[in-house]
Amino acid sequence: MNIFRDSKKRLALIKKQKDAFLKIAQQSKTPLYLFDKTEIQKNLKTFKNAFRNEGIDINVFYAVKSNYYHGLLKTVVKEGENLDVSSQRELKLALKAGAKQIIYTGPAKTKEDFELILKHHEKINVNLESLRELRLLAEMAEKKKVIMRCGVRIYTRMQNGWTKFGIPMEELATFFREAQKYKSIHFCGIHFHISFNKNPEKYIKTLEMLSEYLQKNFTQTEREEFEYLDIGGGFYPQQWQAIYSWNEDQESAIPEERDYIKEILEDKFLSRTLTVLSQPIEIFAQEISRVLQKKIKNVLPNVSFYAEPGRYISHSCMHFLLNLVDIKTPHIGITDGGNNMVGWELFQFYYYAPIFNLSQFDEEREIPFITYGSLCTPDDIWGYYLYTKKQPKEGDILLIPYQGAYTYTLAQQFIKDVPPVYDL
Repeated sequence: MNIFRDSKKRLALIKKQKDAFLKIAQQSKTPLYLFDKTEIQKNLKTFKNAFRNEGIDINVFYAVKSNYYHGLLKTVVKEGENLDVSSQRELKLALKAGAKQIIYTGPAKTKEDFELILKHHEKINVNLESLRELRLLAEMAEKKKVIMRCGVRIYTRMQNGWTKFGIPMEELATFFREAQKYKSIHFCGIHFHISFNKNPEKYIKTLEMLSEYLQKNFTQTEREEFEYLDIGGGFYPQQWQAIYSWNEDQESAIPEERDYIKEILEDKFLSRTLTVLSQPIEIFAQEISRVLQKKIKNVLPNVSFYAEPGRYISHSCMHFLLNLVDIKTPHIGITDGGNNMVGWELFQFYYYAPIFNLSQFDEEREIPFITYGSLCTPDDIWGYYLYTKKQPKEGDILLIPYQGAYTYTLAQQFIKDVPPVYDL
């Protein structure tokens, strides 16, 4: 295995924990999510240090939507970091986890949203999305005699496809001056967001455009009133994930005119998978920090820098532990866990993740083997290949490692209950 960054290091961790995982499977009922808080601690440290080494202090607001498991949120808070939420539900989770600072981001906020936000206003920055939100919040805050700390989300051509969120950057000055009218609003922040970034290019261009706009449309005194610049999330990690070479376009249906399953099981594809390439966080930090130093600090001299990483922090913190219940053919088996654990056909059409047979562990020998889930639907596949020393047999314990982002958080009670989480 050589398609993933830090493969040897991660494989060494799996080998080290293999016997413990097998013991957990014997003592606890599978399927299970295995949560490893040391991965959260490591990812937070790596993320912060990447920017700190470039002379930029980043305030981390972990995006709860990436993985809301309580043990994860508590770990982030205990590490001295903050949380980013997008709903009343997530805000309640953040408060339960003891978050000291919270950013509330999300479109179409309602009166009920603002009621809860105002109740905990001392902990919260609100990233507003429209003039309607601004006026509603100002009115409600005034009635409660509260001053609410706020920013606004902007979008540029770099946020193409995200125009349901925020306001055009060109309207920022108008929004700012409207906000100045309300004594109940402390307007002091700018936010933008870009997702699924494999490199820092869109961050850089957005920051350069923002710098130019601010210099042309704001006085120095006005610019000095801003206290935070929130560059959002979207830092794509170098994770244990790839795409199938036979479905490079990630089509959600395999063409019937070609028997792909037969070709997979006969191992006719020279390259089984294609790596999802992304630059390391150190490159993101280096390039973004350079623009912050050169283009932003002199324009917004009083801002602190915020980021809302979700996937980067959580991607490696959970593993799936499954029991191979039925062997249907030498190349097909069914586990006790289904893809309701991830909420959709993530591994059937879209992404490959390595599956290890812990009962017959081998890090080199990966055979064609369709691992199905046990849901009453054919669209329930964990993968098409399996790492195993010998032919898999019923009762073998399987591990799908490092799949913590947007899996547990999307799990659903479809046919079966969502399995429990085991804290390692």
